[in-house]
Amino acid sequence: VGIICSVTSPYEIVKRAIDDAAFMCTRKYGDAPEVIMSGRLDLTFPYVPTHLHYIMLELLKNSMRATVEWHGVDGDFPPIKVIIADGDDN
Repeated sequence: VGIICSVTSPYEIVKRAIDDAAFMCTRKYGDAPEVIMSGRLDLTFPYVPTHLHYIMLELLKNSMRATVEWHGVDGDFPPIKVIIADGDDN
């Protein structure tokens, strides 16, 4: 319905945002931390996919930059964790 997708998959959007952020981080720092996704990977809901991608890309870019700067370019990076949740139970 217009720009709103009735079955937006956060898993698919976050996967693309991870690829984009990792590309940018690798281009700037030479490496990028691993990102691990967990939670409701099958979840879908009505939303604007481009907005969600933009939000996740900015969060991931900030997380990757902070991780690389804190641990050093030659450091062993801890993974960045993304949890997809749909309520209080997860």
